[in-house]
Amino acid sequence: MLQALTQAHAEFIVWGEHRALLQRLLALALELTQSELGFISEVVCAPGNTASLRPYAIFPLDWTEALHGYRVSHRPTPDSPPEASALFEAVLTSEEPRWLEAPTRILVEGNPASSIPALNDFLVLPFAVADKPVGRVVLANRPGGYDAEIIEFLQPLLTTCGTLLHAWRNDEHHRRSEQALQAQQQQVKKLALVAARTHNAVIITSPAGVIEWVNEGFTRITGYTLEDAVNREPGELLYGPDTDPSVTRAIRQAIQRGEGSTAEMLNYRKDGQPYWNHADIQPVRDEHGRLVQFVSIENDVSARRHLEQQLARSEERLRLALESTEDGLWDLDLTTGHLTVSPRWMSMLGVGDDGSGETSYRHWREHLCHPEDLAEAERRMAEHLTGRTPMYEFEHRMRHRDGREIWVLSRGKAVSYTSDGRPLRVVGTNSNITSRKQAEERLRAFIRAIPDMIFRMKADGTLMDFKPATNASAALPPTEFIGRKVYELPALKNIFEPTRLAITQLLQGSPLEIYDYPMETPEGLLYFEARLVHSGVDEVTSIVRNITERKIAEEHQRRQSERLSEQVSHITRELEARQAQLIQSEKLASLGQMAASIAHELNNPVGYVSSNVSTLASYASLSRRLLELYQEVEKALGTPPPAPVARLLEEALTLREQEHLGEHLMDLDEVLADTREGLARIREFVLNLKTFVREESDVPQLADINKGLRMTLRMLRHEFKDRCDVICDFAPLPLLRCFPTQLNQVFMNLLLNAAQAIEQRGQIYVTVQQEETDIVVRIRDTGRGMDAKTRARIFTPFFTTKPAGQGTGLGLTICDTIIRRHQGRIEVQSEPGQGTTFTVRLPLFDDEEEEPRH
Repeated sequence: MLQALTQAHAEFIVWGEHRALLQRLLALALELTQSELGFISEVVCAPGNTASLRPYAIFPLDWTEALHGYRVSHRPTPDSPPEASALFEAVLTSEEPRWLEAPTRILVEGNPASSIPALNDFLVLPFAVADKPVGRVVLANRPGGYDAEIIEFLQPLLTTCGTLLHAWRNDEHHRRSEQALQAQQQQVKKLALVAARTHNAVIITSPAGVIEWVNEGFTRITGYTLEDAVNREPGELLYGPDTDPSVTRAIRQAIQRGEGSTAEMLNYRKDGQPYWNHADIQPVRDEHGRLVQFVSIENDVSARRHLEQQLARSEERLRLALESTEDGLWDLDLTTGHLTVSPRWMSMLGVGDDGSGETSYRHWREHLCHPEDLAEAERRMAEHLTGRTPMYEFEHRMRHRDGREIWVLSRGKAVSYTSDGRPLRVVGTNSNITSRKQAEERLRAFIRAIPDMIFRMKADGTLMDFKPATNASAALPPTEFIGRKVYELPALKNIFEPTRLAITQLLQGSPLEIYDYPMETPEGLLYFEARLVHSGVDEVTSIVRNITERKIAEEHQRRQSERLSEQVSHITRELEARQAQLIQSEKLASLGQMAASIAHELNNPVGYVSSNVSTLASYASLSRRLLELYQEVEKALGTPPPAPVARLLEEALTLREQEHLGEHLMDLDEVLADTREGLARIREFVLNLKTFVREESDVPQLADINKGLRMTLRMLRHEFKDRCDVICDFAPLPLLRCFPTQLNQVFMNLLLNAAQAIEQRGQIYVTVQQEETDIVVRIRDTGRGMDAKTRARIFTPFFTTKPAGQGTGLGLTICDTIIRRHQGRIEVQSEPGQGTTFTVRLPLFDDEEEEPRH
């Protein structure tokens, strides 16, 4: 490509013709990218800022008519589909490289029956010079589509296209200016008017070289006005430190001789900026041939000089690229059969730089190309030369000088034709691919060693290649599916959707896709696993393995797992039942420890209830006796009362006074009140005792933790009376979903342990509060405390610090089990002589959160 670009620059400088060069550059771009269609066009802005395309190079030629409808305002032809308008709109408006993938057909204007091929992939590459848009390079239908790497690769070509068009514009502009100048020289009387309007700089000097007049173009280029320049010499204004003295000396000598001169030199503007100036200085004589003036037509050629510098650098890069490339270049003259090759081409075959060996097509055919590959190589070359393929491309073997064979990838393109279209010359490259071919052979050997089936298919599901499994035959003969889409094979209908989905995921960047499927075969129902990877621009590879044995083993394992899970569930239920029995047993053991407290608590109220009942019975006897007397009085009473009545009344009065019946009747209400209070206390205690020992259901309940703690404290009142004072701080709490009887047992154990840890009179502090989403209960005592060794073992089953016979060692173990069942935790802080603090944290559950398990 670099050689072609350099040659294009050189030919343009010599001939100044850009259309043929652009057509060659388009052919180069199509060859290098393997694109089928394309054009190079200038973007022209008509009045009204309407953009249109002015094509300079088109392939195929059918596009010429298709583009005519877009030359003025990119309106489609009457028969063009709507997507064609959108496509050309994208071409005109794209200021950055872009590629499209929507299929489009462009109909030829006036001929609906004829159309160019569908554009499946469409690449638009804008090119510009000095940030000014110049045109577009458009390529279409490249196998595999376009990407950023292709765009980067074509940047030198885009730069060359922009440079050629820009230089051609400048040359056209300069050519027109020079023609105008010649006309002006023929009409000297109109010179001043024309010079004032030209874009070039015009300087009129005296015969001695002193400036008499400059035009506006001079001011625009140099920055000097007419007033700045008059009566001064051009060199005084424009020459600088890098102006070539030999050029200025030659100009002065020509002026002294009265002759014209042409020169290019480095001048300087008024602001000190250098620029390259082309000056054409011609003498002006009157009708008598006397020298009267010099007229100098000057223009800024910095852009052209910059182009020449770029060309020089491009040539240098091309030279370095040719020296460093690993490819061999060849140039075949079809008329003479002469084959020109590069040193690298010859060194591939072991031929030195001494030029030994034939360089002709006949020699290549008879001595260099492998006989088995010759026929196919000539067939492919014939296809290209007759226009059936855009380029010649073939991998074949060649004979090395030492007798061995090497593999080369040969690519070529016809680059010149006769007037009737017959190719004259083919240019191409040979790349040494021996290492790649050897690697491919090793890979094929490796693949043959893989026991699984391997399929290679296109992205559309077309099966291209197949390797059978080593221990089984294919479900279908390869002749029935190679070349067909997997979606067209009824025997594989159960894998249509997973295959389609896997290919889509791979094309979107997934490194690997795996799926498995069952298939009915003559051997029965078999299971297969397919692994798909992206193996090419438009292809995937699928490795298919028979996993029937694995599926059978997995099913057997699943059944065993189900049976094991059922057994574990059964054992778990039995353990939970036994654990519930253990908790209930421990609860009854706790009641045994409270037996003395319960008896004492019942004895006090029962004692004074019994005493009061006896007193009440005595009072009731007296009351009955008095009542009997009064009844007898009523029967015997008359008016006036007879003597017997008077005697009875006096006897009743004496009895009331002796037995203090009035006081007894007054005490009767108080005695009965005490009796009711005692009985109420007995009922409350018995109710609390029943609540504590009853078994719960498997369903958690909403409970008030404060209420449960108060009940437990009342039941342990006698235990605390002679040992400690209990200080409570209960904060308001939300209801907790829990098993309240189990939590009461926890609080009972912790409070009993706290009371028993106090050897003399002390205190127990019970604090209840909510911290974030937890209810926290702290029970702190001022007892003897524990050392680190004891703290580490207090939740271990059957560990106790109590004397033998006074504890089972299960109390704190069961407390920890109950709290864990509520998804909470119990913590302990203790030091010897500093008391102990147990902290119970119980989480509050939302309706959607997991509740405690029974």
